[in-house]
Amino acid sequence: MRYENEPCTACGQALRPETDDIVVCPECGAPLHRHCWQEAGACPYAARHGEGFAWVPTVAPPEPDPPAREGRPGIICPGCGENCPPDAPHCENCGTDFEEFGTAMRLRFEQEQLRREQYMRENFPVYTVNGRSVTMGDTLAGQPVEEIALQLRGPRRAVSRYLDRFEKNTRVGWNWAAFLLGPYWFFFRKLYKPALLLAAAFIAMTLAFAPMSGTVRQRSRQLMDQVQAAKTDEAAQAAVISYSQDMNRYYHNYRWQIFACMGIFLVLRAASALLADPLLRRRIWRNIEYVREEGVTADGPGQRFGRHQLLIRLGGFSLVAPVLYFWASYLLPGLIVDVVTWITR
Repeated sequence: MRYENEPCTACGQALRPETDDIVVCPECGAPLHRHCWQEAGACPYAARHGEGFAWVPTVAPPEPDPPAREGRPGIICPGCGENCPPDAPHCENCGTDFEEFGTAMRLRFEQEQLRREQYMRENFPVYTVNGRSVTMGDTLAGQPVEEIALQLRGPRRAVSRYLDRFEKNTRVGWNWAAFLLGPYWFFFRKLYKPALLLAAAFIAMTLAFAPMSGTVRQRSRQLMDQVQAAKTDEAAQAAVISYSQDMNRYYHNYRWQIFACMGIFLVLRAASALLADPLLRRRIWRNIEYVREEGVTADGPGQRFGRHQLLIRLGGFSLVAPVLYFWASYLLPGLIVDVVTWITR
């Protein structure tokens, strides 16, 4: 775009492409005067680059001219502004060759982008990504450190901790967040396949406890009815003692089943803690390979910013998935028990 009448993001004055020397931040796309960039030494929005911020134009683009022929869009000559036929190889008014002009503009754009990226390498060799200081070109297991950090997101210590774990490249690790939260952590980190497997296992274990829980709830309601119906304190105390004896016998009879279920819960949580970091590392590496296979590389001029934005969307975390799992784990077991009870009556 020409940035006509757009305010400079540093000084606020309107930009004039015909007379002003305009530069564009390679991270967020914000335009500003070259002398403003040199005086500031950085983009005015540098503090927001780690949040996925992207500059948005404030001035609406001019309305396009009507097509040269009815039903077919014409070609606007870049030399004189004449509206030419859509299949014209050159302008009939000034003789500008459209193909040569397009090639020249592409080369000019590529050279400008290369110059900007070279300027960043020379003047900002060390920068911060999600709280982690990295240098352009740093790699971890063959992948750029900045692209890994962009996908992690989160608190500064957490990003550095995950990068340190990834650098060890171990098949197993220990993640206390995954151990304590279980499927919630996997849904939060967009690891949906292992999250669904763990969620199914935890819901199945909850269903295994459902008959025991139902018996305890039924006996508790009976106790409350007996206490309310008791006319003396001695009768209420006797009901409580009877309830305690019944529960002790019940838990003693089913102690091995209870221990087995608790052991399976601990095994599932331990497996979550051991596999969390390797699974997260594999997903981040796959995202980088996926973006590279789609042709969005950081090698071509001007492609680094777009590649980073795509990686931020693929990585990061989700707040909706853990909430959905919470309601599913809260409502689904009770619904299944009620349906099975209704069918088996």
